[in-house]
Amino acid sequence: MLGNRGNIESTGLNSVNNTGNGNHFNIQNHLSAARILNRTYLYDFCEKFSMVDDGSDGYNTNITSGINDKIAYNEISLYKDIFKECDHYYEDVESILEEIPKRQRILTNINIQYRRLKELDEWNSKDELCDKVYQYLIQTIENDQNSGNIVVEDVELAIHSLMYYTFVKCKLLDPLPQNLNR
Repeated sequence: MLGNRGNIESTGLNSVNNTGNGNHFNIQNHLSAARILNRTYLYDFCEKFSMVDDGSDGYNTNITSGINDKIAYNEISLYKDIFKECDHYYEDVESILEEIPKRQRILTNINIQYRRLKELDEWNSKDELCDKVYQYLIQTIENDQNSGNIVVEDVELAIHSLMYYTFVKCKLLDPLPQNLNR
C-alpha cells in the first residue's frame, strides 16, 4: 500500500507527525485565549498631549462669542469654566489629532457616547452629562492594559481639552439651532 516509502508523507507546513509507541497529541486552541487590545487612540492622544508646554501664565481665557452662545444654549456652568481653561489648547489638540491615524474615531466615539448617555441615562443637567462623558473617557484610559504611566493631571487636562475641541466641532452637547446661529 505504501509502496517503497514505508510511512505516510508527513513533512511540510501544517503537517502533523506522531510516530512511535505511546505518543499522543496535545492540541491547543488559541482562539479561546483572552484578547489584548493595543493601546487606544485616546491613550495615544493623552500621551502626546502630556508633552505639550503649558505656555505662559498670562494666557487668554476668553472664549469666542459663538462658543459662548453655545455654552449658554446648553446651560453649562461647571464645564464652561473647564472649557475656558482649555480654550488655549485648541490648536495643540488639533495638531496632535492630525498625527493620530483614524483620529475621527476619537471624535465619533465621544459623540456616540454623548448621544447614548443623553438618550439612555438619567441626568439633571448638561454639566452632569458632560461629566458622564468625562468619566467614560477616563475609564477608557484606566482600562488600557498596554498603557505606560502618564500623570493623572495630564490625562485629566488632555481629556478636558479634547472634550472642548469636540464641543467646538459640535460633536459634544447640542449645536445651536439654525435660527439662533449667527
